[in-house]
Amino acid sequence: MRSIFPGHFRPKDEDFNKHWKSSTFIIDANVLLNLYRYSDATRKELQNAITSLKGRVFIPHQAASEFLRNRLSVTSDQSKEYTSAIKTIKDLVKKISIKDRHPFISDSKLTELNELSDSVIENLESQQKLLLDKLSNDEILEFIEFTFEGKTGQPYETEKIKELIGVGESRYESKIPPGYKDAAKDSTEDPTRKYGDLFVWLQTIDFAKANNCSVVFITDDKKEDWWLEQSGRTISPRPELIEEFIKETDQQFWMYSVSRFIQEAARINKKEVDQNVIDEIRIISEQLEKRSKEIANKNMKISFNKKNHSPSIQVSQEVSVCNENENVGVIVVSLDHDMRYATGSGKFSPQLCDVPEFDVDFIDGPVDLNGLEREIHISFGCGTVRDFNVHMKGKQKALPAGDYVFHYRAFVDFDDEIETEVEE
Repeated sequence: MRSIFPGHFRPKDEDFNKHWKSSTFIIDANVLLNLYRYSDATRKELQNAITSLKGRVFIPHQAASEFLRNRLSVTSDQSKEYTSAIKTIKDLVKKISIKDRHPFISDSKLTELNELSDSVIENLESQQKLLLDKLSNDEILEFIEFTFEGKTGQPYETEKIKELIGVGESRYESKIPPGYKDAAKDSTEDPTRKYGDLFVWLQTIDFAKANNCSVVFITDDKKEDWWLEQSGRTISPRPELIEEFIKETDQQFWMYSVSRFIQEAARINKKEVDQNVIDEIRIISEQLEKRSKEIANKNMKISFNKKNHSPSIQVSQEVSVCNENENVGVIVVSLDHDMRYATGSGKFSPQLCDVPEFDVDFIDGPVDLNGLEREIHISFGCGTVRDFNVHMKGKQKALPAGDYVFHYRAFVDFDDEIETEVEE
């Protein structure tokens, strides 16, 4: 059964031993970014665990890019935490020092409190300065540069990225891990942003194929598209990940959180880890997970509001001939997402003197025009002197999102009116 459903079985002890002896450990961006969030003691424990692997490490290009892109903002955020803590202490001491509001605190205790707060603030300011010094003199970045020299993946080519965006859309719709929990991320500036986890995963598979090696993936990502959870407990990596990795590479795969990685590294190297280190990692991880969920919920609300308050179809019109006998121009029907049917309405300005003859030509679309004309049915109508409609319908599939451009001409046929009058 294990051979048929390998993702549902925990590796045996000998399998774990093989991982620690020969597998390559792939490090996610969030693990390295946490080096800026941890205390010195915890940071050193993580660095020592990585160093103990003796070069059996690798970072996918996507993970390296995310680390370098976010390193300075993480440092800045941590500095803000120091500023906030210092302000909180000062405000508390100021509030307590108002004698008429706290008459039961003696002057001697207030003096002790002021001396203690001054000492704590001085320490916080010192730590903040050390953190900000990393912006220009960063020993953490130097450690990472040394560790991953020659062990960093290459980027995907542009055409490959376009292909994988399509793959990502299909996987996310089917909730195939990893990455689908990031589907709501705003991709306005970077269309690949929501596919970051997927790119890390695919580049991990590519590395294992090219090097014929098993992999242990280290991540601080807690989302359900990486981990199998039950009753609030993390059980294992998602079975789908293990099975896809084995199918694609014929190699073995496992995952560790940061805390578990440090504990296992210490066990293998016959060392002990201070419980305070594990507690700090857990607390910071929980804080980041909470913040991540808050951001995700905010993005979902924004996305919901956009869908409910922004029109799915927008129409623009440019007129080149406009009088009461003839109207000629271009109408653009813009779809913000794929849809099966769409109608664009235009106006005659000024109004025509009579119901006109009306004709429309389809002149441009979001994809190849010749192919698109075969895929959609276009109709149009005009029964008034004020406005007209252009209708589109996908024949076999939805209309692709984008701009549909039509040339239109409306004119009053006076010859028909004269013939009618002569007959009468």
